[in-house]
Amino acid sequence: MSHRELRPEDILAEHRGAPKSYPGATSIDGVEALRLKRLVDDRGLFLEIYRKGASGAGSKELARFFDGIEVAQMNYSLVDLTSTVKGLHYHLKQTDIWFCPPHSKMKIVLWDLRADSPTSGTTQVVVTGGGKDLWLKIPPGVAHGYRPLTDHCALLYIVTRAFDLDDPDEYRVPWDHPAVRDLWNIENS
Repeated sequence: MSHRELRPEDILAEHRGAPKSYPGATSIDGVEALRLKRLVDDRGLFLEIYRKGASGAGSKELARFFDGIEVAQMNYSLVDLTSTVKGLHYHLKQTDIWFCPPHSKMKIVLWDLRADSPTSGTTQVVVTGGGKDLWLKIPPGVAHGYRPLTDHCALLYIVTRAFDLDDPDEYRVPWDHPAVRDLWNIENS
């Protein structure tokens, strides 16, 4: 049986639609993602996640990513429920650098709140973990939060300013603000 090419009107009227679009990912000025190299063999995996300086060609990108970053504090967070959203918040003084460890997966929502930024008002979504190992650098003024996509979702993160309970550099934004409300949903294709 040979098949002929169909036209939109050859489809039942209630199922006609526009072709699916595949827009390019938006990017916020100053947000940087560095994909890490996962080495896997029959024994498991190895993942280099930090390097102060380069010691060869294969280590230059990781060392460059952390060049000029003053690590003030390193934190580990674990969320037990996929039905929650962590965030949205921003900082005025500190940069956050996030890593989702293996076996966890999360959807990160970013929103540029900086008035003088070339991407002011822009939103960005990054899905990480689940085999997509990367560091995500989030500059001051960019609101950020995440939705766990696995039960027991872990986040390892570095900040450039130690948390001070008497002077917390953390400002909340409603997680369901109209600019980001729909970004938390999981798209089904």
